[in-house]
Amino acid sequence: MSFFKHRYLKIVIILLVLLASLMVFSKIGNNPVQNALNSIISPVFNAGEKVVTPVRKFVVAVKNANSYEAEIEELKKQVNALKIENRSREEYIVENRRLKELLSLKDGMQESRTITARVISYEPNSWYDTIMINKGENAGISKDNAVITGLGVVGKVTQVGRNWAKVSTLINISDSVGVKLARTGDIGVVSGDAALAENKQAKLEYMSNDKKLINGDILLTSGLGGIYPSDLSVGKVTEIHSDSAGNLEYATIEPSVDFSSLYEVLVITYHNGEWEKDNTDEGVAE
Repeated sequence: MSFFKHRYLKIVIILLVLLASLMVFSKIGNNPVQNALNSIISPVFNAGEKVVTPVRKFVVAVKNANSYEAEIEELKKQVNALKIENRSREEYIVENRRLKELLSLKDGMQESRTITARVISYEPNSWYDTIMINKGENAGISKDNAVITGLGVVGKVTQVGRNWAKVSTLINISDSVGVKLARTGDIGVVSGDAALAENKQAKLEYMSNDKKLINGDILLTSGLGGIYPSDLSVGKVTEIHSDSAGNLEYATIEPSVDFSSLYEVLVITYHNGEWEKDNTDEGVAE
């Protein structure tokens, strides 16, 4: 077998040398040898070109695909960056709107001394019934100060530190507020209820004329009780529960403020005493 291998190798070498010589010789001019050589080589080159061309195109396509993939990844990064920028811009617009509303509310309460504070945390394991703000005694905040937003009543301060304060919201079972129906002026009390707090709701009781209560009624602070000024939005009636005689047991209230989306609040540290006067006259405790 080795004999034949060496023999074939010698033949191949001889043919290659001969072919190279012919190619060199053929360059001397246009002659029959050149023509014969071209007729032999041309089909080989054409066949090779038919094989090489698709391969070359495939290689170029792969390179282009890699280039396109890199461009797509770069475009994705740019899109994500624009989304973040747009989200930041939207958040800034929303925050700016909230602050303007709070400032407008503050300007409208000329008879009250107010302090703007930011919500920094919620009480763990609660249904948003207690929040913490970033202002306290050093800012002039004290226990039982009313806390509101542009939408309405949040609750009252229940605990104060030097640079923080805890606020019990309307759905806290320890909190209550004297209210009146915007439609009739009839008064009652809204307080927190453990069963309703899970749905961020409170309950209305002790209506002076419960026969007039209807779903959708708007409740405002009555100004009685010594904590909340009058005519602040508290919430609306969403469900009425009566006994067999038709007397009101309680009504479910949806607070005006969404306690799960609080960012900035206004703390009322002083009022002109108008509601304390009403409290003295009527003897109704908050």
